[in-house]
Amino acid sequence: MGPGGGRAESGPWPFWVSVGYLVVVLIWGTTWYGIHTQVNGTSPHIGVALRMGAASLIFVAIALATKQPLRLTVSQMRLVGIAGVCFFGLNYLAAYAGSQYLTSGVVAIILSLTVPLNLLAEWLIRGQAPKAAMIVAATLGMCGISLVFGSELENALSGDMRGWGAGVVASSAILVAIGNVVSAELMSTRLSWIVVNAFGMAVGCCVTLAWGALTGSPWVFQPTPSWLAGYTYLVFLGSVVAFGIYMKILPAIGTTAGAYVTVLSPVLALFVSAALEGFSIRPMTYAGVVLLLLGHTFLIRQRSRTPPA
Repeated sequence: MGPGGGRAESGPWPFWVSVGYLVVVLIWGTTWYGIHTQVNGTSPHIGVALRMGAASLIFVAIALATKQPLRLTVSQMRLVGIAGVCFFGLNYLAAYAGSQYLTSGVVAIILSLTVPLNLLAEWLIRGQAPKAAMIVAATLGMCGISLVFGSELENALSGDMRGWGAGVVASSAILVAIGNVVSAELMSTRLSWIVVNAFGMAVGCCVTLAWGALTGSPWVFQPTPSWLAGYTYLVFLGSVVAFGIYMKILPAIGTTAGAYVTVLSPVLALFVSAALEGFSIRPMTYAGVVLLLLGHTFLIRQRSRTPPA
């Protein structure tokens, strides 16, 4: 697999990749509270479209300023379209919709299903059967998630419409896994990550608006101060900075480690939720966090032992 493929190159991560990975985890771990500010009455498809549309325009401006050619081949168009729908569009629509009924920490935890789903997507889409190390890492991650929440998750999902909200967020995890694998395939074409984000987010914006029109969803926009603050954070940090870094480092880390961001980010989201939404942290939570970190460490250590292909 070339340097842009879904399988990461063997050996330890370069320092800049490790720093970039940490920055993405920190940003996406805090965006869930930002997303929670977007569902204050504003229609989810409006919030997603405004976020992705603004981020797309910023990436287009960056591409023009750096003289990146805004051209795609037919195969690149197809992949960008799929990534736009799955990675920048409907997955966020589902996450925003589910956030109307769940705390941001619970939403982030459910999205950690992306890790095992990513392994399945790699197998079904690219024919790459998961290695034992990846399965162990995913298992440790999910066991950690179970310890982190346990009864808390059960209580959080009790009540009207909360089960439905969890199902919607789980569908977002499926879309993220597909989009992650397709994005890795797209990056293997050596297309600029700036151009990928510019077009992918434009597709995400359009598809969410189309979804709102086709489903007859209400078109409500309530730009309160908290909404505007969350929106600014989501556009500039959650989308432009985080997605820019993520696409840049994806060829180096591979899709499995990339999907593991959705496991590590909830660790931070959990503590943000505790601080801002009153979510209760119990001793078993810390044991779960340890398992999550062990799973990620195991994945990275196994990767460094893999000989170059």
